[in-house]
Amino acid sequence: MRAFSPHAPNRLALAYANTYSVGMSSLGFLRTYELIHDQEDWAAERFFTDGTGMPRSVETDSPLGDFSAIAYSVSFEEDYVGLVQMLDRAGIPARREARTPWHPVVIMGGSCAAINPLPMAAFVDVFALGAAENLLTAMLDAIAEEPHRDAVIARLAETPGFFVPAHHQPESDDALPKLHKREIGADQMRKPGHLPVSPIVTPHTEFANKALIEMSRGCPEKCKYCWATFGMGKFRWHPVDFILEGMEQVRAITDQVGFVATAVGDHPEIARILHYANEQGFRSSVSSIRIPAVKEETLIPLYESGARSITLAPETGSDRLRFIMNKPIPNAVLLEKVRLIFRHGFTGLKLYFIVGLPQETEEDVEAILELAADCQRIMVEEGRKTGIVGNIHLGTNVLIPKPYTPWQREPMADERTLKRKLAHLKRGAARIPNVTLGTMSPRQAIWQTYISRAGRDAAEAIERVARGQKIAQALREFADRVHPEVFQAFPRELRWHFMRTA
Repeated sequence: MRAFSPHAPNRLALAYANTYSVGMSSLGFLRTYELIHDQEDWAAERFFTDGTGMPRSVETDSPLGDFSAIAYSVSFEEDYVGLVQMLDRAGIPARREARTPWHPVVIMGGSCAAINPLPMAAFVDVFALGAAENLLTAMLDAIAEEPHRDAVIARLAETPGFFVPAHHQPESDDALPKLHKREIGADQMRKPGHLPVSPIVTPHTEFANKALIEMSRGCPEKCKYCWATFGMGKFRWHPVDFILEGMEQVRAITDQVGFVATAVGDHPEIARILHYANEQGFRSSVSSIRIPAVKEETLIPLYESGARSITLAPETGSDRLRFIMNKPIPNAVLLEKVRLIFRHGFTGLKLYFIVGLPQETEEDVEAILELAADCQRIMVEEGRKTGIVGNIHLGTNVLIPKPYTPWQREPMADERTLKRKLAHLKRGAARIPNVTLGTMSPRQAIWQTYISRAGRDAAEAIERVARGQKIAQALREFADRVHPEVFQAFPRELRWHFMRTA
């Protein structure tokens, strides 16, 4: 990456609509920052939501409003509120139609841009659909070469990979051709220069002092609730030699590496990568591992590297419901993997579950507690051999029926039912020694479902919350809009299908 220069002829405000700690933990955000600096005559300045008043850049303390274009990276719908708040604090009209030729072009990329951009269409001038590697050059050229913001917007409306609300009207224009997401393909990943590696390492992130290295994209599973597996294309991985080179690249900065991906453990040479990291003196960790990928050849080098906790996602406690969600892994197999984990000395296990799944029964919810008790029993049995008993944490979320998944038309479970099921899990988990449980707020799940599936008319609710209204109050005030979007099955025509995600 070229060194940052405050004197670069062209500057881009690169914003993350959350805090510095969260934003600098995003490898996608860091990758975009690196790619901008690889462009001749360009420099990016980073902005986050920290502080009050005018947002100012990390690099030069420049005000957000001084830039001709602002590119937001948004991976989570909850950050829509932060995006609007940043514009308000900068004195930039939040609504795009209120902006003048002297205001910045507001661009939004990240996974949310390609899931359903319509809820943010009132605020964002241009949505980048896909990977920065495939879109950034065209975007920067338009910003540098066009004389004013309207010309930039019009040019990007004619450029593949961009959705421009002022020019594209999918709700009313039946003749609008499908817009295609420009994702990184397997062929590109086999060429040098396409491996995301943290260009900046800092102690002030969720992964303190750790360099992140991407292992793969997509997922070999096709779980019905998961956008990543359907929206990110076929499972593909970076060549092992590139990953080893990535470790050499960060050696002078840190001795900690984190391997990240939707399916880290499914890289065909994961064992070789982990052993190499150990041999080179790195302390390595991985994001959650798919249950079938838990193998001795992976656990041994992870443990030797200092890792003591593993994260798995069984999603539900019953074989029946797991098979319905297209995750055909029986509890017997899961428990074998859990025993393998504790037998190899790990003392922490995180299990992720989802409540509110289609066809879920009270017995399925109770099965989560039964599975947790079985895992705890195995932990104690294996712990007796070493005299160390660890901990199991149950992370419990509520199903958000996401666009582009097989369950995109499903209604969300009602709030009363969800509260009852979560309360039952809390009581049950409290009775199991060394087991803790964390849950998602049903109200937060309703809000997330609404702003992930709604159309342009969600802008008013997002704006209200951004300006201080409580989410609960917004959900009540806009109940006539929220309830059809959240608690009713979706019609045949889906508003987000003007895009192809893969």
